Amino acid sequence: MAEICVAIVDDEAPVREMLEGYIRRLAQERDERMRVVPFPSGDRLLESYEPVYDILIFDIDMPGTNGMDTARRIREMDERVVILFITQIAQYAINGYEVDAVDYMIKPIGYYDFAMKFSKAMRRAAQSRRREIVIRTVDGPVGLEADHVLYVEGMAHYVIYHTAEKAYRVRASMKEHEDTLKRYNFARCHKSYLINLQHLEGLTATEVRVADLSLPLGRAYKDALLNDYMKYLHR
Repeated sequence: MAEICVAIVDDEAPVREMLEGYIRRLAQERDERMRVVPFPSGDRLLESYEPVYDILIFDIDMPGTNGMDTARRIREMDERVVILFITQIAQYAINGYEVDAVDYMIKPIGYYDFAMKFSKAMRRAAQSRRREIVIRTVDGPVGLEADHVLYVEGMAHYVIYHTAEKAYRVRASMKEHEDTLKRYNFARCHKSYLINLQHLEGLTATEVRVADLSLPLGRAYKDALLNDYMKYLHR
Protein backbone atom coordinates (compact mmCIF):
# COMPACT_ATOMS: atom_id res chain seq x y z
CA MET A 1 0.00 0.00 0.00
CA ALA A 2 1.19 3.54 -0.73
CA GLU A 3 1.63 6.16 1.98
CA ILE A 4 -1.38 6.38 4.28
CA CYS A 5 -2.41 9.93 5.15
CA VAL A 6 -4.13 10.29 8.54
CA ALA A 7 -5.72 13.33 10.17
CA ILE A 8 -6.15 13.39 13.96
CA VAL A 9 -8.84 15.80 15.14
CA ASP A 10 -8.91 16.33 18.93
CA ASP A 11 -8.96 19.46 21.09
CA GLU A 12 -6.56 17.89 23.63
CA ALA A 13 -2.91 18.22 22.56
CA PRO A 14 -1.73 15.27 24.74
CA VAL A 15 -4.26 12.99 23.04
CA ARG A 16 -3.15 14.13 19.56
CA GLU A 17 0.48 13.50 20.49
CA MET A 18 -0.31 10.09 21.97
CA LEU A 19 -2.25 8.96 18.89
CA GLU A 20 0.47 10.24 16.57
CA GLY A 21 2.98 8.20 18.58
CA TYR A 22 0.77 5.12 18.30
CA ILE A 23 0.51 5.55 14.53
CA ARG A 24 4.27 5.94 14.13
CA ARG A 25 4.84 2.85 16.27
CA LEU A 26 2.36 0.83 14.21
CA ALA A 27 3.93 2.08 10.98
CA GLN A 28 7.35 0.93 12.16
CA GLU A 29 6.08 -2.46 13.30
CA ARG A 30 4.36 -3.11 9.97
CA ASP A 31 6.81 -1.34 7.70
CA GLU A 32 4.11 1.03 6.44
CA ARG A 33 4.49 4.61 5.26
CA MET A 34 2.17 6.95 7.15
CA ARG A 35 1.80 10.71 7.27
CA VAL A 36 -0.04 12.26 10.22
CA VAL A 37 -1.66 15.71 10.22
CA PRO A 38 -3.04 16.94 13.59
CA PHE A 39 -5.95 19.39 13.97
CA PRO A 40 -7.08 20.97 17.28
CA SER A 41 -10.74 21.20 16.19
CA GLY A 42 -13.24 20.13 13.57
CA ASP A 43 -13.53 23.74 12.46
CA ARG A 44 -9.81 23.89 11.65
CA LEU A 45 -10.10 20.74 9.54
CA LEU A 46 -13.14 22.08 7.71
CA GLU A 47 -11.45 25.41 6.91
CA SER A 48 -9.21 23.90 4.27
CA TYR A 49 -10.46 20.34 3.76
CA GLU A 50 -9.36 18.55 0.62
CA PRO A 51 -10.03 14.86 -0.12
CA VAL A 52 -6.40 13.79 0.36
CA TYR A 53 -6.77 11.83 3.61
CA ASP A 54 -7.21 8.08 3.87
CA ILE A 55 -8.27 7.97 7.52
CA LEU A 56 -9.79 10.63 9.81
CA ILE A 57 -9.71 10.09 13.58
CA PHE A 58 -12.28 12.32 15.33
CA ASP A 59 -12.90 13.09 18.96
CA ILE A 60 -16.70 13.34 19.11
CA ASP A 61 -16.96 15.74 22.07
CA MET A 62 -15.09 18.91 21.03
CA PRO A 63 -15.76 22.66 21.39
CA GLY A 64 -17.13 24.36 18.28
CA THR A 65 -18.26 21.93 15.60
CA ASN A 66 -18.22 18.55 17.33
CA GLY A 67 -16.73 15.43 15.77
CA MET A 68 -20.03 13.96 14.59
CA ASP A 69 -21.15 17.17 12.88
CA THR A 70 -17.68 17.61 11.37
CA ALA A 71 -17.86 14.07 10.01
CA ARG A 72 -21.28 14.74 8.49
CA ARG A 73 -19.92 17.77 6.65
CA ILE A 74 -16.83 15.86 5.53
CA ARG A 75 -19.02 13.11 4.11
CA GLU A 76 -20.68 15.64 1.83
CA MET A 77 -17.25 16.40 0.34
CA ASP A 78 -15.54 13.02 0.55
CA GLU A 79 -17.33 9.68 0.27
CA ARG A 80 -14.12 7.66 0.30
CA VAL A 81 -12.28 8.67 3.48
CA VAL A 82 -12.40 6.22 6.41
CA ILE A 83 -13.73 7.67 9.68
CA LEU A 84 -12.75 6.37 13.12
CA PHE A 85 -14.23 8.01 16.24
CA ILE A 86 -12.77 8.41 19.71
CA THR A 87 -14.97 9.29 22.68
CA GLN A 88 -15.31 9.05 26.44
CA ILE A 89 -18.85 7.66 26.26
CA ALA A 90 -19.76 4.87 23.83
CA GLN A 91 -23.30 6.20 23.44
CA TYR A 92 -21.89 9.28 21.68
CA ALA A 93 -20.75 7.06 18.83
CA ILE A 94 -24.11 5.40 18.29
CA ASN A 95 -24.87 7.57 15.26
CA GLY A 96 -21.61 6.67 13.55
CA TYR A 97 -23.53 4.65 10.97
CA GLU A 98 -24.79 7.95 9.53
CA VAL A 99 -21.30 8.74 8.28
CA ASP A 100 -20.26 5.12 7.69
CA ALA A 101 -17.72 5.21 10.53
CA VAL A 102 -15.59 2.08 10.60
CA ASP A 103 -15.46 1.89 14.43
CA TYR A 104 -14.91 3.87 17.64
CA MET A 105 -12.44 3.82 20.56
CA ILE A 106 -13.15 4.68 24.19
CA LYS A 107 -10.79 6.96 26.11
CA PRO A 108 -8.34 6.34 27.67
CA ILE A 109 -6.99 4.51 24.65
CA GLY A 110 -4.34 1.84 25.09
CA TYR A 111 -1.96 0.96 22.28
CA TYR A 112 -3.25 -2.55 21.61
CA ASP A 113 -6.88 -1.48 21.42
CA PHE A 114 -5.81 1.34 19.11
CA ALA A 115 -3.76 -1.01 16.93
CA MET A 116 -6.74 -3.35 16.49
CA LYS A 117 -9.21 -0.60 15.57
CA PHE A 118 -6.75 1.32 13.43
CA SER A 119 -5.81 -1.85 11.54
CA LYS A 120 -9.49 -2.26 10.69
CA ALA A 121 -9.50 1.32 9.38
CA MET A 122 -6.39 0.59 7.31
CA ARG A 123 -8.05 -2.42 5.69
CA ARG A 124 -11.06 -0.29 4.79
CA ALA A 125 -8.75 2.42 3.44
CA ALA A 126 -6.94 -0.14 1.27
CA GLN A 127 -10.26 -1.12 -0.28
CA SER A 128 -11.22 2.54 -0.79
CA ARG A 129 -7.91 3.29 -2.46
CA ARG A 130 -8.40 0.83 -5.26
CA ARG A 131 -7.25 2.68 -8.31
CA GLU A 132 -10.48 2.44 -10.28
CA ILE A 133 -12.27 5.62 -11.32
CA VAL A 134 -15.92 5.19 -12.24
CA ILE A 135 -17.14 7.82 -14.69
CA ARG A 136 -20.58 8.33 -16.20
CA THR A 137 -19.86 8.70 -19.89
CA VAL A 138 -22.37 9.64 -22.55
CA ASP A 139 -22.56 5.91 -23.35
CA GLY A 140 -23.04 4.79 -19.74
CA PRO A 141 -20.89 4.13 -16.63
CA VAL A 142 -17.28 3.05 -17.23
CA GLY A 143 -14.62 1.92 -14.75
CA LEU A 144 -11.08 3.08 -15.58
CA GLU A 145 -7.81 2.24 -13.88
CA ALA A 146 -6.47 5.59 -12.70
CA ASP A 147 -2.96 4.64 -13.80
CA HIS A 148 -4.20 4.14 -17.37
CA VAL A 149 -5.58 7.68 -17.70
CA LEU A 150 -2.95 9.93 -19.27
CA TYR A 151 -4.76 13.24 -19.00
CA VAL A 152 -8.20 14.78 -18.71
CA GLU A 153 -9.39 17.52 -21.05
CA GLY A 154 -12.16 20.05 -20.62
CA MET A 155 -14.01 20.95 -23.79
CA ALA A 156 -17.22 23.04 -23.81
CA HIS A 157 -19.63 21.23 -21.48
CA TYR A 158 -17.68 17.98 -21.51
CA VAL A 159 -14.75 16.36 -19.72
CA ILE A 160 -12.76 13.88 -21.79
CA TYR A 161 -10.68 11.12 -20.18
CA HIS A 162 -7.78 10.15 -22.45
CA THR A 163 -6.11 6.74 -22.22
CA ALA A 164 -3.60 5.28 -24.65
CA GLU A 165 -6.38 3.28 -26.30
CA LYS A 166 -9.48 5.43 -26.16
CA ALA A 167 -11.09 8.72 -25.08
CA TYR A 168 -14.19 8.77 -22.83
CA ARG A 169 -16.56 11.73 -22.86
CA VAL A 170 -18.46 12.84 -19.74
CA ARG A 171 -20.93 15.71 -19.58
CA ALA A 172 -19.58 17.70 -16.62
CA SER A 173 -17.28 20.54 -15.61
CA MET A 174 -13.54 20.24 -15.02
CA LYS A 175 -13.95 21.48 -11.45
CA GLU A 176 -16.30 18.61 -10.60
CA HIS A 177 -13.67 16.07 -11.67
CA GLU A 178 -10.56 17.93 -10.48
CA ASP A 179 -11.50 17.53 -6.81
CA THR A 180 -11.96 13.77 -7.22
CA LEU A 181 -8.81 13.26 -9.28
CA LYS A 182 -6.45 14.93 -6.78
CA ARG A 183 -6.30 11.73 -4.75
CA TYR A 184 -5.12 9.87 -7.86
CA ASN A 185 -2.18 12.26 -8.40
CA PHE A 186 -3.68 14.41 -11.13
CA ALA A 187 -2.74 18.08 -11.32
CA ARG A 188 -3.85 20.99 -13.49
CA CYS A 189 -1.35 22.25 -16.05
CA HIS A 190 -3.77 24.49 -17.97
CA LYS A 191 -7.33 25.72 -17.57
CA SER A 192 -8.41 22.94 -19.95
CA TYR A 193 -6.12 20.08 -18.87
CA LEU A 194 -5.43 17.86 -15.86
CA ILE A 195 -2.46 15.51 -16.20
CA ASN A 196 -1.62 12.25 -14.47
CA LEU A 197 1.67 13.01 -12.70
CA GLN A 198 2.66 9.37 -13.09
CA HIS A 199 2.97 9.98 -16.84
CA LEU A 200 4.68 13.38 -16.72
CA GLU A 201 7.92 13.08 -18.70
CA GLY A 202 9.07 16.70 -18.87
CA LEU A 203 8.10 20.32 -19.30
CA THR A 204 9.22 23.54 -20.93
CA ALA A 205 8.13 27.12 -20.33
CA THR A 206 4.96 26.54 -22.37
CA GLU A 207 4.36 22.78 -22.63
CA VAL A 208 4.25 19.55 -20.64
CA ARG A 209 5.08 16.16 -22.12
CA VAL A 210 2.79 13.34 -21.07
CA ALA A 211 3.44 9.89 -22.51
CA ASP A 212 5.06 11.37 -25.66
CA LEU A 213 2.22 13.87 -26.07
CA SER A 214 2.66 17.65 -25.80
CA LEU A 215 0.04 19.60 -23.87
CA PRO A 216 -0.06 23.34 -23.13
CA LEU A 217 1.30 24.61 -19.81
CA GLY A 218 -0.45 27.74 -18.53
CA ARG A 219 1.84 30.25 -16.85
CA ALA A 220 -0.57 30.59 -13.92
CA TYR A 221 -0.39 26.84 -13.22
CA LYS A 222 3.35 26.19 -13.53
CA ASP A 223 4.40 26.77 -9.90
CA ALA A 224 1.50 24.74 -8.48
CA LEU A 225 2.19 21.93 -10.94
CA LEU A 226 5.87 21.76 -9.95
CA ASN A 227 4.88 21.77 -6.29
CA ASP A 228 2.38 18.94 -6.82
CA TYR A 229 4.97 16.97 -8.77
CA MET A 230 7.57 17.30 -5.99
CA LYS A 231 5.00 16.08 -3.48
CA TYR A 232 4.22 13.16 -5.76
CA LEU A 233 7.88 12.19 -6.04
CA HIS A 234 8.41 12.30 -2.28
CA ARG A 235 5.15 10.71 -1.14
